[in-house]
Amino acid sequence: IVTEVLPQALINQLFPQQRAYVTSRLIGNYFRLTPDNRLLFGGRARFAMSNSSSDAKSGKVLQAAMVQMFPQLAHVKVDYCWGGLVDMTSDRLPRAGEHNGVFYSMGYSGHGVQMSVHMGQVMAEVMEGKAQANPWKDLNWPAIPGHFGKPWFLPLVGAYYRYQDSRH
Repeated sequence: IVTEVLPQALINQLFPQQRAYVTSRLIGNYFRLTPDNRLLFGGRARFAMSNSSSDAKSGKVLQAAMVQMFPQLAHVKVDYCWGGLVDMTSDRLPRAGEHNGVFYSMGYSGHGVQMSVHMGQVMAEVMEGKAQANPWKDLNWPAIPGHFGKPWFLPLVGAYYRYQDSRH
């Protein structure tokens, strides 16, 4: 989700460093300010396929999480809401490299907001010929056991992650 433009005083209070942030939970959240002083707040809100109804429900879940983390934003309007699928690797590590002249970086497993910035820098170094810069280049691509077609297992994964998060 993305909020309406925030007042500068509120930005200074909540985000004095104006960095990108991510929580450490399995079902975590990430957030950062946009260049026009809105808050982008996201995360894995629901374990369901993406469609307009599901995405609207996810937006409400994210808004509640945002307000729980930042009560000062309780009356801030959400201007944008969208959803989509998350790519996941079986070991939750990204994959990056080059294939037939095409450079790629993917498989962030729900951590793309922060990891893609780092991987962009890594892949720029790889493109400059600094091959040692890419620690993910030799990782294999094992399939996720039982995964074919639609991700039928999402509710099970969600329940497992919620259980794990409740233990910490």
